[in-house]
Amino acid sequence: MNQFCLPFFNEFEKEYQNIKNTNSDNILIASKVISLIEEKSKELFKWLKKHKFNSVEEEIYFFKDLKPIFISKLIYYKTILNIESNVPTSKKNKIKFYEEELNTIQEYTNKNKKFYEYYRARASYKDSAYFLRSVEKNIIKRDCSLINYDLKLCTSHDYSMAIMIANDLLTNYLENKIEEIENNNTNTQIINQQPLNWTGNKIDLVELIYALHLSKKINNGNSDIKELATNFGKMFNQDLEENVYRWYIDIKNRKTVRSKFINQLSESLENHLLEEE
Repeated sequence: MNQFCLPFFNEFEKEYQNIKNTNSDNILIASKVISLIEEKSKELFKWLKKHKFNSVEEEIYFFKDLKPIFISKLIYYKTILNIESNVPTSKKNKIKFYEEELNTIQEYTNKNKKFYEYYRARASYKDSAYFLRSVEKNIIKRDCSLINYDLKLCTSHDYSMAIMIANDLLTNYLENKIEEIENNNTNTQIINQQPLNWTGNKIDLVELIYALHLSKKINNGNSDIKELATNFGKMFNQDLEENVYRWYIDIKNRKTVRSKFINQLSESLENHLLEEE
């Protein structure tokens, strides 16, 4: 199994992380990850149809851990694509929409409480029943939906395991989205009460913007300089976007230390930390 599985899942993880690291839009990430998984799953299932596991433990490991984690990403990103393609525009309705999605996850959990408890407890006493492939389709004992499943590719509960993993990820995503909206509302109120004004030189602010952009700390480096200058200008009540490139040339042409302001920031923080020791 390791001759195929380890290289396969390692390669998938590299491609998956690359998509996440080179894109900032959730809908775009979801679309690309879905396409990647659909392509990779053909390769995985082609291998699985012919493969014979060396032991019961190996088969359980594949259907309890490896395959569910892989499929959970497909479930997760298909749900994200659906959510973000239909989310309302107003902040109030967004929160309500995200909360309804959380309720849907909770309803699924309540409906599958027994297996959820098994999943949460990281139990193993029913692994042979849940994560070994059955030789025949016994509809009396099994879920009717499995009648159309290829029994070489699945067990009775590997897909349920994938849903549980995806739901954990979705819960975290939705809660973060709600918190983000609520924090933005709070921050907007604070900004409205106390406007922030940049009290240094404009060229210093441009140096900071370029440093953040080039270090890819904002939107993974995917925002352009003019967009950042516009947003920083609005935040600090400064008009930057028209002259941002000219100031960059001035920084570049400095005869001594070119990252003068960034160095000053570092020294100020270091001195403060030393004073507090």
